[in-house]
Order: sequence, then C-alpha cells, then structure tokens
Amino acid sequence: MLFVAEYEVQWDMLEAAAAKRLEWNEADHPGFRFVGEYVWSAGEPAFRGVAVFHAESVELVNAFVLHYGSSLTMRVHPASDVVSSVRALTGKPLAAPRPRGAGQRTRPVSA
Repeated sequence: MLFVAEYEVQWDMLEAAAAKRLEWNEADHPGFRFVGEYVWSAGEPAFRGVAVFHAESVELVNAFVLHYGSSLTMRVHPASDVVSSVRALTGKPLAAPRPRGAGQRTRPVSA
C-alpha cells in the first residue's frame, strides 16, 4: 500500500531526526521503499516535510514510525491516486483529459 507521512522536526531534535533518517536508510527493510521525500524549512518548527512510501504490511509502517520515536512528530495516511479514489467514491470512471490537437489555440498566460 501507498502511504504519506507528514512530519515536523523541532530545532532541538534536528540532529537526532537526521541521524534516525540515515539509520533507516542503512538498514534493510524488505517490503518498504520510499517513493519520494520532500522537506522545507519552516522556521518554527525547524523542518516540515512529507515522505511518500510503499509498505507491504502494517508492521513495516509501525516500524517506520516507531524508529523515529520522539525525534519528530509524524502523521501517516494511506494514499491512493485521484482517479482510483473518484472511481471508488462514485462508482464511475473519471474521464481522461482530452489531448490537445496541433490546431488548438492555447490562451496566453497573463503576467
């Protein structure tokens, strides 16, 4: 399953959280892989970010969260793509976007 983890790191835990991230990367976790990870400095807290990952079991999700302990605050959400979610919600397929033809005009972008 695909998951999104939102996290926040306080200044006093920044080094500990970075060390935990490196430790997780070094260890072997079959059935777990990062899809993407993004972080931005936020002032207070020091950093906020999201990690998108695939985990084959709830045990792997728990291991990931528990690995970081109190070094950061994390919220994990199961995720799915928009098209699948709309289909599950409505029971109807979402129409694919129409491709632009060579003769179609595009609107200019306003500055």
